[in-house]
Amino acid sequence: MSTQPVSAARRMEVERAKYPAMLPAEILVWREFLRLYEINYDVLPDSWLAYRALQPGAQPQRGDVFDYNVRIGAGRDPGAGFPDATRQMAIQLTQFRLDAVGFQAGIPVIFEVKRNAGPAQVGQLVSYDALWRKQAITAIDPKMVLVAADFNEQALATVQEHGIQLVTVPVDFSQLSPYAPVQVKNSL
Repeated sequence: MSTQPVSAARRMEVERAKYPAMLPAEILVWREFLRLYEINYDVLPDSWLAYRALQPGAQPQRGDVFDYNVRIGAGRDPGAGFPDATRQMAIQLTQFRLDAVGFQAGIPVIFEVKRNAGPAQVGQLVSYDALWRKQAITAIDPKMVLVAADFNEQALATVQEHGIQLVTVPVDFSQLSPYAPVQVKNSL
């Protein structure tokens, strides 16, 4: 009996729906972060739910602790010469996209999640923070957290200079192998 390869995307289909725009490796990093630290974060406040109710896309629900795939900024409108659906898609694709947003003691927290993080992700967080503050999305300025399994130490000075919290979590990525054993769920 031969083992058929199963892609990481297929293997993690349910999780990919929960964490839009995160790649399978990032989902594993985020799940480990949640296992270790989710208890330290508050349920999303009503003010955040009200803000997000005005935004396109999936909405967080009352009782959720984190909001995912949050877009901020104006985006770029290609102009009236395009159908409205195309215009809306172009605007969303050119907005900044935050992996996750949470709250800790009333302070908003912006999360960037990567398997191997470095200068690019630090730059993303700094950009997100600047735009968040400029748009005054919340009355309180956000904290920034970079969550990764591995981090390029050369970017550590920039992380410290910008007040970014770096959280590295141990993750077993072997389940991403197309030949890793697949857990079969009982069907009805």
